[in-house]
Amino acid sequence: MSSALSATPAVLTVEIEPEKAIQGRPPEPLSRENAEILAGAVADDLRRIVGEDVASAGLILPAGLYDLTELLRPGLPMVEALLDLYRGSLRGGPFEPQLLALGTAGGRFPGAGLAPERRPGAGPLLALPLALVAPGETLDPLRRSLEQVLLEKGRASLATDRTIRQLFGVEPVHLSYATFHDLSALMKVQLEHAGFGELWQLVEGALYRPDAIEKIDMTTGNTFLGWGGMVYTPIRTFNDHATRANTQSEATGNAYVEWAKIQRQYTLALAHHGIEVRHCPPHSGIDAADAEVAMSVAQATALPADTPWYAEEIAAEEPLEGASIVTLTEQFDTTLGPVAYTVLIQARDGRLLRLEHDYPLAPPAIDAIQDHWRRRASQLGANFQLERPGRMVAGGQPAQLRPWLDYAGEA
Repeated sequence: MSSALSATPAVLTVEIEPEKAIQGRPPEPLSRENAEILAGAVADDLRRIVGEDVASAGLILPAGLYDLTELLRPGLPMVEALLDLYRGSLRGGPFEPQLLALGTAGGRFPGAGLAPERRPGAGPLLALPLALVAPGETLDPLRRSLEQVLLEKGRASLATDRTIRQLFGVEPVHLSYATFHDLSALMKVQLEHAGFGELWQLVEGALYRPDAIEKIDMTTGNTFLGWGGMVYTPIRTFNDHATRANTQSEATGNAYVEWAKIQRQYTLALAHHGIEVRHCPPHSGIDAADAEVAMSVAQATALPADTPWYAEEIAAEEPLEGASIVTLTEQFDTTLGPVAYTVLIQARDGRLLRLEHDYPLAPPAIDAIQDHWRRRASQLGANFQLERPGRMVAGGQPAQLRPWLDYAGEA
């Protein structure tokens, strides 16, 4: 009796000139008819590279070009989806090696969530994923063969090169086959070369070591804690940054922008890998040297996943019904855009009712913060003023964010 079906994944990497890759989106996935043409060329390549024994396994191939981050995700959901589709094609019958090419029909791509995301700027290294499917005793020797020969002998044929060029309309400079482990090694080299070695440590942990805690402490003050396919990260506010370093506004501003830039880069990159990022208020213990202690604090204090922004309350007096004006100051950096919004609510006699700094945790929160306080001012019957000084407004030693009050200025 044969064992259950399993799958071993591989990819055809498609390297494109960087200046051409950053223009627009990757090409659309192929139609069902063109997908079959491409799958036939790939099958011929695999027989040439691995040997005729590869025909004892089924081959399933989604005919689209994917960014590497779409494939290297915790649990390898792409592989599971392809295996499920192959099982479904058997309609409950015994295993048969067959060639399944997945392409669009009527503008729709088969399989929930399988269509390539086609993000602008993806690449310059894209990948055409595929999977060999067979019972375990058939697939195991083929998996070992793939691991031994693909990286060394896996250059695509001229026929496959022509097919890629004609059907996708791209001009690859290099086409070669690789296993997912090869793909991981390639991404590691790319990220380390670009100065993002700590990012790869988090991704690698989510992919291959989900039960181990990955703790990253950076010289810029950024901290990331990975476990169970998720990453936790404490929020560092401008005021907290200044208090720790005891610096004035200019030095604090430069250091905080660097912290915020890395925070945004890592959060976005991890999200592209399908890794959920949970933000945590700066509670005591979250920066503990012991990774288990820091992780327990992070898990206990993490904000809900759908929290749009973090509010740092400086002063608050309730109720707010006597409010006369709600002033929102956009704390801005020329490279990052809005970094925070300082909320100042005053009574008719000038008395301070509320002062807080709202930090957007994702780009949509920028508009959400403005809309929230505009609506709140309307509910209170107060005037609403949005100030845009075009910089971060801070002062003192240590520096603290401040509202923009020079209404005669350029804000």
